[in-house]
Amino acid sequence: MIDNYLNIGGIALICTYLLIAAFIFNLYANTHYNKDLTTKKYFLYGFYFKMFVAIFFALIYDQYYNRGGDTFSYFYGASRMGDVLFKDPLAYFKMFFGFITESNVYDLPANLGYFPSFRDPSVYAVHRFISPFTILGFKNYYLTIIVLNVMNYIIIWRAFMFFKKIFPTKEKILAIGLLFIPSVAFWGSGIVKDSFTYTFALVFIVSFYKLFFLRKIGILNLVKIIISVYIIISLKPYILYALLAGGFTWMGFKYILMVKSKVLRVFVFPVIMLAVAFGGMYVLTGAANIAGGSYKDVDSMLSKAVISQQDLKQDYYGGNSFDIGDFDPTIGGAASVTPAAIIAGLYRPFLWEANSVVMLLSGLENMILLLLTIYVLLRAGPVFFLKQLAKEPFLIFCFVFTLIMAMGIGLSTSNFGALVRFKIPLIPFFLMGWLFVLDEYRKSKRIKNG
Repeated sequence: MIDNYLNIGGIALICTYLLIAAFIFNLYANTHYNKDLTTKKYFLYGFYFKMFVAIFFALIYDQYYNRGGDTFSYFYGASRMGDVLFKDPLAYFKMFFGFITESNVYDLPANLGYFPSFRDPSVYAVHRFISPFTILGFKNYYLTIIVLNVMNYIIIWRAFMFFKKIFPTKEKILAIGLLFIPSVAFWGSGIVKDSFTYTFALVFIVSFYKLFFLRKIGILNLVKIIISVYIIISLKPYILYALLAGGFTWMGFKYILMVKSKVLRVFVFPVIMLAVAFGGMYVLTGAANIAGGSYKDVDSMLSKAVISQQDLKQDYYGGNSFDIGDFDPTIGGAASVTPAAIIAGLYRPFLWEANSVVMLLSGLENMILLLLTIYVLLRAGPVFFLKQLAKEPFLIFCFVFTLIMAMGIGLSTSNFGALVRFKIPLIPFFLMGWLFVLDEYRKSKRIKNG
């Protein structure tokens, strides 16, 4: 029998959870932000928007898609694993913390009602990460999503407040990028991998900055880095690679700007960038060894990209596919289609390619991003754009991270349904990068005009 989550009792529970969450967040806002009404407004509006989109996600997949897709599969698996807590708490915690692996999985009792599968370890990881929320949500799909998004919003808000301290004059841009992008909020709200990879990518970025820029080597910060790396590498290792590449490039340019003499910078530049490059490669190699499988080296990743791209073109994915062209699983083969891959990762589906309500939402956003890119480059000009990159290393991170992510996604994805989900970690930084440049251009014009 399929549970009816929207009967009278279910709707009453959903409303109760939402009211409790709203009460707590309003109480926190009144306690902490009464002297900063703008921040209070962003905090509460961001929370309401997040909850609205989360319920909308649940309704779409429950009612419109008739419980299809990965989200309900993840939910049912996580719910069964959550039940293990009440049957055999030790077994549950062994699974949750990753102590049950393919080598010792048959040591588990046979009557638990949940047995991990290692055919796709990332699915098992989703079950583990979601299971506490199914327990708190009493195995109700809507309640689980509400509890999950309370945690997600707290993480996103803390990232917003952190970046606000670094860029106090860019609060509105940060709010738009981190709190109010519809597709990011939508795909980052469901019981899917992307809810975790996006939010913990933000945890990683903040912790990375504290560690390498502020030199805060505290236990809590190290724990946050370890947890974020573990979660991302368990679900989508390529996101971690893009974060590391962007992060170390960001760090290199930050250290270069610390050299006051422009003449000396010319000599210091190659030394710092080489040191950062070697350090980054060492960390990337270590991350690749941990990820293993299809992510252990470039050849393996390219082979996986080709296989994934061909698979996602098949008819059983609903025919919602696009084609950047076939390529061989070699660096040269990938390079031949890289421009098309980046365009796909950044700007597709185009508005005219949308064939559903969800795709239309993404198509509208992509059109705005494309028009914004063209507008900034034409209005401010490439020279001003490059000067801003040289002045603000965070912009370097934004564009390096997004371009690497876009390339990887474009090479490995040929299905719009997958594309719109996979790209959500890059959209906020791509958007904020262009808005930062546009804001600085407008400031320079105001100063010039007196």
